[in-house]
Amino acid sequence: MKKPLRLLCCFALLAALTSCETVSSTSQFYRPTTTQVYPPKPKDYPIPVLGAKPKQKYEVIGRLSFSAGRGYGYMIKAIEYNARQAGADAAILVDSSSNTQQYTYTVPGYVTTQPVTTYSTGSAYGSANYYGAGGYGHGTGSAYGSSTSTTYVPVYNPGYTGVGSVVRHSIDALMIVFK
Repeated sequence: MKKPLRLLCCFALLAALTSCETVSSTSQFYRPTTTQVYPPKPKDYPIPVLGAKPKQKYEVIGRLSFSAGRGYGYMIKAIEYNARQAGADAAILVDSSSNTQQYTYTVPGYVTTQPVTTYSTGSAYGSANYYGAGGYGHGTGSAYGSSTSTTYVPVYNPGYTGVGSVVRHSIDALMIVFK
C-alpha cells in the first residue's frame, strides 16, 4: 500500500470511530440544576440557542458542558437535543471555544511476498564411466527440455510515524424554561 493510501485508511478509521458518537450520547454531560422535572419536548420542537440572557423571566433547569472533536453544528444539535430531553424552552450559550490539538500516529512496518517466476530451457550432455561385476563400461547421454519455477520472495514495507490534528469545540450552555 502506498503512503497516501495508508494515511487515508488511518483517517477513515478515525472518522469511523468518531462518527459512532451521536448527539444522544452527549446526554451524559447534562446536569439538572433543579429537582423540578419537566416533560420532554417533541423532536421537532424548535429550541432557540441564545447568545445572551433573554429579557423575559426564566429559570435555569440544567447545564450542558462538554467538548468534542466534531464541528460547531454538532455542538448546537447537542444543545438542542439535550434541551428537548430536559423539557427546556430555550438554551443560553454561556461559553464556546475551539482549539486545535495535534496527535501522532504510527503505521507499523509489515512484510508481504512477491512472486518471482523463472523460466529455463536448455540441453545437457554428459558421459560417465562405471565399473561393476560384469566389467568396465562407458556411457553418454543428452537431455533437452524446459522448466518453470515460482518462488515467493519476502518484501519489507517500512512503517512510518506522522502528525495529525483535530479541532475540538467546547460549549457551556444553560437550559431554561420561561416563566
